[in-house]
Amino acid sequence: MGSIASSDAALVRRAKGGDSTAFTEIYERYAPKIYRYIYYRIGEVEAAEDACADVFLAMVEDFGRYEDRGWPLSAWLYRMARDRAIDLLRKRRTRQHIPLETWSGSWDGVARGVEQRLQYEEVARTLCELTAEQRAVIQLRFVEQQSVAEVAEQLGRTEGAIKALQHRGVQALARHLSAAASVLN
Repeated sequence: MGSIASSDAALVRRAKGGDSTAFTEIYERYAPKIYRYIYYRIGEVEAAEDACADVFLAMVEDFGRYEDRGWPLSAWLYRMARDRAIDLLRKRRTRQHIPLETWSGSWDGVARGVEQRLQYEEVARTLCELTAEQRAVIQLRFVEQQSVAEVAEQLGRTEGAIKALQHRGVQALARHLSAAASVLN
């Protein structure tokens, strides 16, 4: 747990000292994770790519104001990513659409595409029922396949707290999804 934090601290010192390669190293280390985080929340490749780029642009622009308060650098980046994803979701709520690729091909393909989209939206709505911390833990553990220790470090929590959040989040998801399934049947 300490090695990532210590290497992040060294990267921060180098970046604040004007070393442009430090920014490149930060980007290479965290961009794929930040992209996956955003993509999982919004479900659109292009929008996730744009939002990820926005996060790292904001990082470079605001880096002079970044202060190490004992939290890992990734926590700051994930907070910016979360804010960008929320902004995109707010804008999208007024514009519901089905992707064009869903309509190409046979009617079977259309039905499958619509069904997949509805399932995705149900899971996304269900995730919104969780607390922000539970959502973050579920995403980092299951989508990004990070270990409990990695999630604990990124979120600045103990491993026990992460396990408890994961357990409560999975239980809540199961309850919500089973309730939704019983309504459909």
